[in-house]
Amino acid sequence: MPESIISIQHLSKSFGTFQAVKDVSFQVFKGDVFGFLGPNGAGKSTSMRCMLSLIKADSGDIRLFDLPIKNHREEILRRTGSIVEKPDFYKYLSAYRNLDIFARISGTYSSKKEIYAMLDFVGLNGREHDKVGGFSHGMKQRLGIAQTLLHNPDLIVLDEPTTGLDPQGIIDIRNLILRLKEEHQKTILLSSHDLSEIEMIANRMVIINKGKSIVEGSVKELMSTENLFIRLEVEPQQKALEVLKNAFPDIPIQVKGENQLEFHLNRNQVPSISQLLNSHEIAIYSLESKRSLEDYFIKIVQQDAI
Repeated sequence: MPESIISIQHLSKSFGTFQAVKDVSFQVFKGDVFGFLGPNGAGKSTSMRCMLSLIKADSGDIRLFDLPIKNHREEILRRTGSIVEKPDFYKYLSAYRNLDIFARISGTYSSKKEIYAMLDFVGLNGREHDKVGGFSHGMKQRLGIAQTLLHNPDLIVLDEPTTGLDPQGIIDIRNLILRLKEEHQKTILLSSHDLSEIEMIANRMVIINKGKSIVEGSVKELMSTENLFIRLEVEPQQKALEVLKNAFPDIPIQVKGENQLEFHLNRNQVPSISQLLNSHEIAIYSLESKRSLEDYFIKIVQQDAI
């Protein structure tokens, strides 16, 4: 049985008459990159704040490293690094000075060499003495991750780390998270609205909606029963369209540009496509298939709304 790093059971939290979290449960194991998914207002940030004891839960059991947060808060937080919402810094001070002050405030001794190494790890080498006020949003996010790593935590909690980033910034954060897992064996809880990013880096996930957990498990296994998204490049296109419509009359097929067709198909039917088109002398230049976490996410949330 894998070592449990986070165990949340039947968490609830209200603000006055508004119940932000009704019944959230999930478990994160050592070495996971765990996706924490849900639409806006689902209760993700509130759940994470309760988990980190930033706010007090109304009810539920919260355990990190198999210890209850209510009795072992300091010990748990010494082993945890987190960014909840956006990281904040002294903008008129340098990146190095910000990390140095944070280390002193938190009681973590970090040498100049260690802080430089951390800045290098997150891709800020050469910018150590630049004022943070001149940093881009992506650079501040990377500096925030460096801040969470100063005390060498076992668990890293990141709340929407790619929000507002350009495509290169998203790739940088993605690669940084993968390096944390693969090179440093960190366990990572990652909240995100970017479903394609979660699909690329997470091995397990939970989806919550309206303050409740609705599905949890391995990303691969949860999506294994879903239809695949198929993109074909064929010639002649019109003949291929007619053949596929006859073979799969209940499946909508979209014409996308010259010689391209797109549709969803049950994974068990995919092997028959090549044979079917070849038997009608239709040339296949490419056949791409993939599962879409976004499709799965929308389906699950819509089912929960019924």
